[in-house]
Amino acid sequence: MKSHNLSILIPVYNNPLTIAKVVNEVLEYDIPVIIVDDGSDVRVDLLVKNPNVTIVTHETNMGKGVALRSGALKAKELGYDFCLTMDGDAQHYASDIPNFLSKFSGNPNELIIGVRDFENCDAPNSSIVGRQIGNFWVWVESGTWVSDTQTGFRLYPVDFLGYPSSATRYEFEIENLVRFIWSGGMISQVDVKTIYDDSRVTHFDKLKDNLYMIRLHAKLVVMRIFLLKGIIK
Repeated sequence: MKSHNLSILIPVYNNPLTIAKVVNEVLEYDIPVIIVDDGSDVRVDLLVKNPNVTIVTHETNMGKGVALRSGALKAKELGYDFCLTMDGDAQHYASDIPNFLSKFSGNPNELIIGVRDFENCDAPNSSIVGRQIGNFWVWVESGTWVSDTQTGFRLYPVDFLGYPSSATRYEFEIENLVRFIWSGGMISQVDVKTIYDDSRVTHFDKLKDNLYMIRLHAKLVVMRIFLLKGIIK
């Protein structure tokens, strides 16, 4: 397994009960960690103190999309070419990191998606249905079927993860995925476990963030039509 030029990027907003546990489990794989504290009430640098962890702090909450781009810029600055992104709420298992490393070849034109196993966890219906809808629209927009377009467990080329975007929240990950496919990027997939229980804290706003998703999909569908017609490139 190769891990050269790879860092693990964890965007965090108000996950004080889980972030230290997540980081400690990730560090067992001897890969440098970058945390972006996106304006948490309890600063992450007070909860995580380790020389192998770099912490970027936003003084105010700016959204997951902004946090991912900030982390990518820091990774680039530190000399990393790839980022494996994970959530700070302990939804993902660090034990699945080897699944990504087994696929990782250092190809700057490949994005590896962690497909969450909803069959063996108590996933809420909203997550199951939301993923099905998201998968369908990404297929419409890109012509490529991706089995989990909603997952935050991904291995990105840093340059593409850091591209400027007007998307600031969760919709950034959808836009990033579609634009990566449009650019000729290759999508690989690995199976990962996931956890849903009462201790998990999510900041996904079902009204606001779903409206952002609808707006984004509408924009991407129109752009796809224009791309196919050769109106834009």
